[in-house]
Amino acid sequence: MLDLFFFAAVFGGGYAACVYNWPTVRIWINGASAEVARLRARAQQLENGIRGR
Repeated sequence: MLDLFFFAAVFGGGYAACVYNWPTVRIWINGASAEVARLRARAQQLENGIRGR
């Protein structure tokens, strides 16, 4: 019985941690996507400058 209680407590704590941290993870992922887009745009500008477009 104690094992079941421990399992439920760990599961509930993990679920609460995921719900609490999801906005942080989402912001980190979106931030990484924005950084990739910014670097691709900069690379395109450099390529256009080299090719004289």
